[in-house]
Amino acid sequence: MNLDIHICPTNLLTQKQLQEIADLTTFCHRHDGIELSYPVEEEHLTHFLGYLADGRLAACLTLISYEETLAECCAFTHPEFRRQGFFSRLLDEAVSQYPDVDLLFAVSEDCADAIKTLAALGAEKDSDEHMMACDLNSWHMAQQAGISDGTIASHPFSLTQTSETEYTLFRSGILCGTTSAEPISQTTVCLHHVEVLPEFRNQGCGTAFLQLLLPDLAQKGFKKVILQVAGDNAPAIALYKKTGFSVTKTLSYYFY
Repeated sequence: MNLDIHICPTNLLTQKQLQEIADLTTFCHRHDGIELSYPVEEEHLTHFLGYLADGRLAACLTLISYEETLAECCAFTHPEFRRQGFFSRLLDEAVSQYPDVDLLFAVSEDCADAIKTLAALGAEKDSDEHMMACDLNSWHMAQQAGISDGTIASHPFSLTQTSETEYTLFRSGILCGTTSAEPISQTTVCLHHVEVLPEFRNQGCGTAFLQLLLPDLAQKGFKKVILQVAGDNAPAIALYKKTGFSVTKTLSYYFY
């Protein structure tokens, strides 16, 4: 099909292009009920913008380079122009410029159009990631006392904030866990790399860590805590659910 579309590849977006992308992705979010973001601030980005003859942005695609042979691909197509080959044209252009790079797609399982498109491409599903959230307004302090056990009681835990975003957990003065809490808005913070040192695992340290950290974040004015966890990490998922988190959406990763 000979589509009347102009493809603009760029490594540096103009203010006009940033606004066009924001308008397109906002419309897609509302249409599909998803919250996937289009990266514009990360380093090593190559954008492919698909414009109609009248100047409207119909689709956008970007590659996030991780290494010489791997890049994550993120794309949005306006619902009005789906199943007309716009995404395929952008993808062909990206592949022509990076012929030896494997592409990794992250898509929401709630977006049927994206799943169908990847199936048509022959992309293979690799893994799932769960987005989880804890509403601190409805998080009851009674949980904290309710999950304490003899192990925790006999080895007092303490939480220390070592920088603006970094936290550490100590048990009887010995370091046993670390995490990063990155604010993404005035009311929401994202946890990264919640880690308990190997010699302290399966001893209640992860539970104690979150039960100390969540009220601390609430006192700082945050209303919501989010995190991302691998779909096959059953112990971590169980820990987060135990401490007040619930799955809000699932992202699936496909290789092409």
